[in-house]
Amino acid sequence: IWEGYLEEVEHLRHTYECKELYKDRSKTIERVFADLKEKHGLRWTTLRGIEKVSMQAMLVCACFNLKKMANWMWKKGQNGPGKGKNFFVFIKYLSKMLVKILKPHFSFFEKWGLSTVCRNTNLVFLFCI
Repeated sequence: IWEGYLEEVEHLRHTYECKELYKDRSKTIERVFADLKEKHGLRWTTLRGIEKVSMQAMLVCACFNLKKMANWMWKKGQNGPGKGKNFFVFIKYLSKMLVKILKPHFSFFEKWGLSTVCRNTNLVFLFCI
């Protein structure tokens, strides 16, 4: 069914425009995947089942995005009039939002045997607020 499409894609891959796009891809998209695999543990998992693995991948990607946002705000704040205040305002706001979002789901984490994480997370959130 898709043989014709495969030939078309193979033909398009060798055009000048696609080669230029692929160079940009290696600088942006592939770099993100490499960071997630090497620095954030997405190369392998100790979890079993599609639900648990999906949850791990979503949490890692969410943390990765938060890290990118925090770095962006830190760099922006260092050069601006706030001199880094943006970052701390962001952390305070983020901790309040995480309490609202995660509090109802702590029973889900406890079901996985992560009750210690839930208890420590409560303490961290109380400290941040």
